[in-house]
Amino acid sequence: MPKFEAGMESMLDTFIFETSDLLEKLDNILIDTEQEGEMSPDQINEIFRTMHTIKGSAAMMGLQNMSVLAHAVEDLFYIIRDNPDIKVDKPRLYDLLFTSSDCLKGEIENIQDEDIPLTDFTELMNKIHALADEMKGVSTIEKAHKVEKSLPENLFPEDEAKEIVTFKVVYDEKCMMPSARGMVLLRGLGNISEVCKTFPADLDDDNADDEIKSNGLFIKLISDDNEKVLEHLKSGMNVVSAEIVPKPEKKPAQVIQEAVSEKKPAKKAGEKHEQSIISVKLDKLDKLLDLVAEIVITESMVTASPDLKNFSGNLDRFNKSSRELKKLTDELQDVVMSIRMVPVSSVFQKMNRVVRDMNSKLGKNCQLVFEGEDTEVDKSIVDILGDPLMHIVRNAVDHGIESPEERAEKGKTERPTVTLSAGYKSGEVVIECRDNGAGMNTAKLLAKAKKNGLLTKPENEYTDKEIINFITSAGFSTNEQITEYSGRGVGMDVVMKNLQKVGGKLEVDSVWGEGSVFTIKIPLSLSIIDVLSVRVGDSSISLPINAVHEAFRCDDDGYILDPDGNEFIMLRNKLYPLIRLSEHFGIKPDITEPQKAMMIYVKAEDKSAVIMADEIIIDQQVVVKPFSPLLSAFQLKDAGLAGCSILGDGSITLIADIPALLGGYV
Repeated sequence: MPKFEAGMESMLDTFIFETSDLLEKLDNILIDTEQEGEMSPDQINEIFRTMHTIKGSAAMMGLQNMSVLAHAVEDLFYIIRDNPDIKVDKPRLYDLLFTSSDCLKGEIENIQDEDIPLTDFTELMNKIHALADEMKGVSTIEKAHKVEKSLPENLFPEDEAKEIVTFKVVYDEKCMMPSARGMVLLRGLGNISEVCKTFPADLDDDNADDEIKSNGLFIKLISDDNEKVLEHLKSGMNVVSAEIVPKPEKKPAQVIQEAVSEKKPAKKAGEKHEQSIISVKLDKLDKLLDLVAEIVITESMVTASPDLKNFSGNLDRFNKSSRELKKLTDELQDVVMSIRMVPVSSVFQKMNRVVRDMNSKLGKNCQLVFEGEDTEVDKSIVDILGDPLMHIVRNAVDHGIESPEERAEKGKTERPTVTLSAGYKSGEVVIECRDNGAGMNTAKLLAKAKKNGLLTKPENEYTDKEIINFITSAGFSTNEQITEYSGRGVGMDVVMKNLQKVGGKLEVDSVWGEGSVFTIKIPLSLSIIDVLSVRVGDSSISLPINAVHEAFRCDDDGYILDPDGNEFIMLRNKLYPLIRLSEHFGIKPDITEPQKAMMIYVKAEDKSAVIMADEIIIDQQVVVKPFSPLLSAFQLKDAGLAGCSILGDGSITLIADIPALLGGYV
């Protein structure tokens, strides 16, 4: 890769971001048009503009191979745009376009590694040029004897001043962006002449490069030293020749064709276009979020300071100010979190390409359906979701969806479908991947688990749910042969590890012969949450407020003890299991009698229970701090703990994971 100069880091980040975004949009256009069997004029223009932008940006960054490849694809669509009814080998066209997209994406991945050389795309470009020549019907001999076009219209208007001189600049055929080179020349001419006009008039226009390659660049200017102007023009990069164009006795006839596309509209006097969107590096948003988290902690330290308990004066004004501070802190947090929120459609759309390529290679004709793709989640979650979703979707198409022959034998008439859905539930982002394929054979899975030595109890004691969960074991697969996409279980342990990094989890369900469902659940907020802090003995435990539904005291009739010693609490004529936090976490409580303790009714998903604590401390916001990796051996997540936080008085509180906590009792 080229060594980028100091100070170009921000330009490089912008190039990577913008080009990656353009290529993702390009893939979506290609997938849609391939399925529809045709391209609209707008889609053709969009692809042309995309490649034109990538060509220019890559050239500016010194990535000549990317620029030349983008230019080759741009030339293809110049032909298609000029003649929409032209005969095109569509399968060949789409294969070249998708391959070009992949090559450009691959080069972006390597762009920051100086040890990796620029990739040579010559072979691919030769294929693109060959297709372009076939579309135009141009033979090799015709290409070698191109006739230069005549002078542009209105090059010499009748009322032009006599002192204006016209120069023509011709660039080397290999020059990728003569329009950009022309701009450099014009900047230099400003010191020795007065530039009046150029042909083409707008060097930033989409068609400028093609016009300059065909006709040359014409510059009309006023100068006292034409030789000095010529010397400057000839010194330009990739300039083959520069000469003065003599004025004809008569105005030349109109010979040049009108531009294929519309020119950019000229701005009206006083018209102003303000930029309403800016790009910000994610690490800056991460730092901003960390600062907000520290502000939340500091606010809590101020409002819950132990010194206030010993103060006997009037605190009305302090309390009023602290309430206003909390209101502003909450608003600041909401704004920062909203800035970081992006729709999951950005990662969903990438799966289109995965399914398209697999359909092409496996012949499964599977369709991908989206539901709730506008659901917004934190940017860090979207970044984590990419790999897990790719593994799950690949497995759904490869191992879940049957071949057309198998589906016909089973009498399945509906089209094979993989559905990605997203939504919110109980303070979590829930993403599902459903397929209407073969489902999972639990007998086969159990046999494989036994062979791998994964069984910890007799085979007949395993439920279907437990057997299906074996697929999340490292390296577990039922495929007899290793393929490009492999089978269920390949990469599922990686999926689990990635999700656990953000406090997420994976649930798998399947019905043999009907299909499978993979469910990803991730906390909606990864940093600051509202909690109800309770005290158990000398310890503080915080319960996420979205799971807390009611706090109350129970009487003698509300406490139920069954013959097996199980404890229940009666609430509005319904029995709920009683969870003593003291017993669950091994803490010595101050209160052991349920009738004297504080009861908190909690609910997560479809599970409910009543939690017993000594007393409620405070309803507040806390900053979730993950446990150190050194504590991973203690399985704190399975024990019902999501993390910890620092309270206003400097003490530490444990944050409960309500779904995991209820899982051991309900």
